[in-house]
Amino acid sequence: MKIAIIGAAGETGTWLIEHALERGHDIIAIARSPEKIVSNESRVTKRRGDGFDRQSIIDGLEGADAVITSVGKKNLRDKRYYLNTATHENVLAGMRQHSIKRLVPISSIGAAKLPRKGIRRNIYLFLRRKYYGDMNDMETQVLDSDMDVTVVRAPFLHNSNARNAYETIEGNVLPNGRKVSRADLSNFVLDVIEKDMHMQKIVSIADPDSA
Repeated sequence: MKIAIIGAAGETGTWLIEHALERGHDIIAIARSPEKIVSNESRVTKRRGDGFDRQSIIDGLEGADAVITSVGKKNLRDKRYYLNTATHENVLAGMRQHSIKRLVPISSIGAAKLPRKGIRRNIYLFLRRKYYGDMNDMETQVLDSDMDVTVVRAPFLHNSNARNAYETIEGNVLPNGRKVSRADLSNFVLDVIEKDMHMQKIVSIADPDSA
């Protein structure tokens, strides 16, 4: 399978590329700065794609069988809080143009808009409310589309090795955990694509003992 990964230069994108290659897939790695994509494997095709630049996303998706998005807003001074909805509007346009059906966006458990235990966590959610509100809107946007979609919500991410002991749960609820490794997240996302799991669902993932 040829999998397009949008956000391929990020930490999560790097894990996704590594694990997808191990599973025998070819990769279209899309990033605003493709020179920052770590992998130099011959089965990785690097392309420039900016979420706010529709044509770059449409062109970047050509030849893909499935799409994974890992879109994050790092520059909080950038007032364009609609990064996720803008990017996925362009992703959906590209998928339609190239007759691609399978889409797995990586979202955040913050998009659930549910209160958490602890004052600090809820203050953080309040300060990031526009960012998570945009993620929530993106989830509705892609699930209401004509694509085969699974939205994967991730909690706090870290770079430890895979444990293969994570918990998943469907719907607008939260698992017990509050963190998960990028290694486990990437393995789960690839399982979702390969096995057509959780079709037209939102599913959250977390370590079961990290709350």
